Amino acid sequence: MELDDILKNAGGKTDELIATELLVSSKATVRAYAVALTETVNPEIRDMLKRQMSQALNQHARITDYMVAHDMLHPFDLEKQVKKDKKKLKRTRKILAKSAQPKSRNFRMHRRRIEV
Repeated sequence: MELDDILKNAGGKTDELIATELLVSSKATVRAYAVALTETVNPEIRDMLKRQMSQALNQHARITDYMVAHDMLHPFDLEKQVKKDKKKLKRTRKILAKSAQPKSRNFRMHRRRIEV
């Protein structure tokens, strides 16, 4: 499935989709810096990694704050977050079901091949 298809099927939730991707990416960045930091003994490199990890943590906090402020994430209300996650799951399943259906033109071609 192409990005354009995903965004078209996002149902007006493209900001949330992008913010979620940013949040996931920033979390992965923090993890990568943490791993690199634990495996580095050079003091200058450790200082550099600490600064970069601090910046990554700040970015993660800003993205989280944005998502909370725009009702995209509910870290303090578990019931509300679970309800939102279930809606996302339903929407994702619907998008995947649409993408799994053959296009009408391709379907006819496929049907002809079977009949032959």
